[in-house]
Parts: sequence; C-alpha cells; structure tokens
Amino acid sequence: MSTLTTDVVYDRGKTIRIPAVQIEDKRLIIEGRFLTVARLKDEWYDELVDPELAISSLKRCAPVPDLLTFWQRLPDTLPMYSYYYEPEMLSAIPLKDFQHWWHQQIKSDTRKKTKRAEKRGIELKVVSLHDAFVRGVMGIFNETPVRRGKPFRHYGKSFETVKEGLSTRLATSKFIAAYDREELVGFVKLDCAPGRFANPGLIISRLEARKKYVNNALIAKSVEVCCELGLPYLTYTNWRRGTQAEFLIRHGFERTSVPRYWVALTNRGKIALKLGLHRDMRTRVPDRFMTALLNLRGAFYNRLYRARQMDTGGEPSSNGETEV
Repeated sequence: MSTLTTDVVYDRGKTIRIPAVQIEDKRLIIEGRFLTVARLKDEWYDELVDPELAISSLKRCAPVPDLLTFWQRLPDTLPMYSYYYEPEMLSAIPLKDFQHWWHQQIKSDTRKKTKRAEKRGIELKVVSLHDAFVRGVMGIFNETPVRRGKPFRHYGKSFETVKEGLSTRLATSKFIAAYDREELVGFVKLDCAPGRFANPGLIISRLEARKKYVNNALIAKSVEVCCELGLPYLTYTNWRRGTQAEFLIRHGFERTSVPRYWVALTNRGKIALKLGLHRDMRTRVPDRFMTALLNLRGAFYNRLYRARQMDTGGEPSSNGETEV
C-alpha cells in the first residue's frame, strides 16, 4: 500500500496542507474534496516519466484518488501516450535567437516602447539574490494592496517571507532587475527548466515606472537571457484573457497547446471524465462574460481599499493594475 502523508503548497499566496504521496523520486499532491485529483507537486519543473508506475502506486493508496492528471512539458507538443488527453493552452514564445524575436516576432510599436525604457533612464541587470534586492522587491510589493483588480497576494509580507519565496529553485533561476537611478522599479524571476523553457513567476514594476515601459524592457531582457541559455521557449504560464493576452501577443507570445492527460482511477473518476466535471469551471466561462466579471471584481476591490484608506486617513491608491 502506498502511504499518504501531507505536504505544504501555496494557494493564492497562503500555505495550506494537503495529502501527498511519494512515488520513487516523484512527489504527487492530491487536491479536491468531492473529486480528488493527483498531480505532480511541481508539474511545471518536474516530469512524470513513468505514468504506469504512478497509476499502480496511486491505486494502492487509501483512499484512492479519483483521477491522475499530468501533462507534457514544452517543447514536447505531440502526444506521447495513449491515455485520454485534452489540450492545455499555454502562453509561450518560440525562440530561435534574440534578433529573430526582435525583428520577426514583434512589431515596430513594441520595439519602440522597449527602446524608450533605456532612453528614459531604465537600466536592466541580471543580479543575484541579496538582501538589498529583497528590500527593493518589498518596496514594489507594498506599493498597493490591489493589482489586476484583486488583492495582491504579496502585499504586506515580511522580509523573511519574501526572501524565502524568491529562494525557491534558486539553482536554476535568473533574476532580472530594472533600476531607475539605483532604485529597483521592476524585476523578473526566471525559473528555468533546463533544455525546455523559462517561466517568469512574476513580471512586475512600480506604478510610476509603467510610463517608462519597464515591463516591455523586462520581457525583452528575458528573451535575451533565454536565448543566451539556449532555451527554446519563454513561457508565461497558461493562456491569458483580455488586456493581459493583448500585451503578451504584442511581445510574441503565442497560444501554445500541450497534451494534458487524465486517467480515471475510480468509478467516480470515470463518471467525472464522461461528464466533464474534471475541468476548471473558469474555462467554461465565455471570454466576454469573464471580462465583465473581472471588471466587476476590480471595481469592488478598488472601492473597498479606497474606503479603507480614507477611513484611516490615507490617500486613495491606484488599482495597481499591471500590463502582465
């Protein structure tokens, strides 16, 4: 029998404990209550090389998870297994070299905005993780409690918590910092899957720095670093909607499909697959309705935090919405 333990994962910036199982060198977590789904704890940077071993091991758990899901990581886009699968839509830039991206994959307007960052005094550096950098990151995180129309999960975190979060996968990460007269005004942490892709966990800048096109410059520098490392893709997690998608498209990101496999381990899992209950409900919402819902959410949180600041005698803040 495979032994279930517990593990800590991050959900919307908070730590929660959930069931987990160790199968040789792979750590799988089990999510859900009514319908339980097993997946690799860190599926972006880990790979299920022996699905049959995972299936047989999970069937010896007590209780048995209803479903196992795993996907193929870029650049492997063609199905390699015979299990049932559905397309998982990612945001990704296929890379050849920096000059190809600069001249062929983005338009002149994006090139102009990226150049403006340097003309307006923005300096980009690849840096190491040190305390001064962490304090600069905290300054960006604490600028506003609301970003992209929702509470910003990094707002108000302590120095130790921020440093711990930045330290994950440190051996395979690159930090790109944007400075304006020695002040950190934006940064990217590139988490690299060697030989496959780099994925920025966050692309963020100060609100005032947006008029200096810092985010544009950070993406360009990320592409440059990826090309230097010989990585075939720069990704930005799953495909976005609305203005985020528009911003990414302007920078060469494409809607890129990889197979996500679903394997039923119980009768309830089989029924869930037939009825489509395994899918995230948000994927079923049409874009125009989702945009309306996101706008409503943003208006609610902006009004809520503005009222709180006025009650405490502070100045109302911007919604802090970033382009990425």
